[in-house]
Amino acid sequence: MALRLFDELTALLSLLEAEGVRYAVAGAVALAIHGAPRATADIDLLVLPEELERARSVAHRRGFTLEALPMKFSDGMELRRLSKIEAEESLTLDLLLVDANLDPVWQTRARVSAEHGDVWVVSREGLIRMKTWAGRDQDLADVKRLQELDR
Repeated sequence: MALRLFDELTALLSLLEAEGVRYAVAGAVALAIHGAPRATADIDLLVLPEELERARSVAHRRGFTLEALPMKFSDGMELRRLSKIEAEESLTLDLLLVDANLDPVWQTRARVSAEHGDVWVVSREGLIRMKTWAGRDQDLADVKRLQELDR
């Protein structure tokens, strides 16, 4: 059985919603929600530090049981990476902890209607802010694509 990102995302968000865990979709999935889709192989979610354990528990129930060591970056951002492996395929879930840098992004998250129900997503402006901070070539290309939607 192949891991399908959309199906896994839908099931994961559904369970987070059912458990009352606050989150915001970020990364390339948020990019698609904001109208500039591109291929991706992972799921990025913002979560509040006080809800990390609940989010991890939900992820474990969905099969994301392989955990990397906690990552802390030079700007202070913290990330928890969990992976789901089936047969020879894997899917990564990155839980980004909301800190002082990400709080403005968190504060502007929005509830949007999606094919399988409403979900929380970082705002377009918040996504641009996150991708500009990251500064990687792909992130800057994503920002350009989002800005081109305004033309």
